[in-house]
Amino acid sequence: MSDPNGQSPVESAAQEEPHLPQSRYEVVPGAERNTASELYAFRAEIPPPPPPPPITPAQAAFEKNRALLTALAIGGVIVLAMVLVAWLVLRSGEPPAYIDLGTGNIAAAGLEGRFVARWLGAAAYELHIDPTSPQQLAGFSAVAGNPPYPLSIDLQLKDSSGVVCRRQILIPYNPQSLPDPDHPDDLQPEKSLDGDTIQNVVSADGRISEIVVDGPINCPAKLYKRLESWDFSSNFPAVADQDAWRRREQSLVSGVRRRAAESRARALIPHSAELVAPVEADDVIVSDNPSRGTVQTGSGRVFYIGRDALLAAEPGWQIFPLNIHFRCNVKATCVLTRPGASTVLQARLVN
Repeated sequence: MSDPNGQSPVESAAQEEPHLPQSRYEVVPGAERNTASELYAFRAEIPPPPPPPPITPAQAAFEKNRALLTALAIGGVIVLAMVLVAWLVLRSGEPPAYIDLGTGNIAAAGLEGRFVARWLGAAAYELHIDPTSPQQLAGFSAVAGNPPYPLSIDLQLKDSSGVVCRRQILIPYNPQSLPDPDHPDDLQPEKSLDGDTIQNVVSADGRISEIVVDGPINCPAKLYKRLESWDFSSNFPAVADQDAWRRREQSLVSGVRRRAAESRARALIPHSAELVAPVEADDVIVSDNPSRGTVQTGSGRVFYIGRDALLAAEPGWQIFPLNIHFRCNVKATCVLTRPGASTVLQARLVN
């Protein structure tokens, strides 16, 4: 579009404002194009690569036997795959490592058992036997620790058709006629003649609270895999007999403890002195030994009075130094008196 004078708006604006720069566009011819030979002429300047090294005898032999080696590798992979498949097939038919058959009980004997069948290349078992109630623990412990007669346990393993495997366990019998309660034997595992291991488990109060038995069992794999339940029987004493055995053991223990105490007391009593003739004299008690029941005089004599008699004597007998008069026969049996006292003390001269 132009103005009435025939000029374009740009030319008009340029004439009105001469200080503004004017833009223009020109077509400049490009440089002459290079040919392909000129573009890749640099390749002629690049030196050729060195020739490959000569093939060694080992490489030549490898190239010659490449096909054989490849076939051997493929064959090895196939053999390994076949071995793996065979192992998986055999593994799928191996008996389970263990089968927990749960618990059973013998009501008359107050026993509860838990049975676990195991496969260790052959059938084995683990049996835990406990008293059914805490009230029976004392009797159970007495029988387990010192059985009144040889004990046995008969196991029956069953599938859906009935009993398929059996095992008799014979508990080692080591009777103790006089148990020592103050020096009990260590409860080490015992081995039966048939290879069973029997371990008595002791609770915090020192009583046997459980019997654990494990060992082999004659049960082929095909029968082992079908096991569903179990049962057991035993000649373990009845509950009432267990309690009677416990009372007998307690009586023996009391007797052992009483005799041990008497023996220790006798060991504390010093031997009497040997006298060739009766002795009578005055002396002074200067000290006593209540733990041994003796008193000593200033002249070096020692009289055994006894701990109880020494403690029960009148108060005046415990005040030292104490003047006394004593009279002893040839057996060193003496009588001690003190001035102003209404009682006398029986004693033995021991030194």
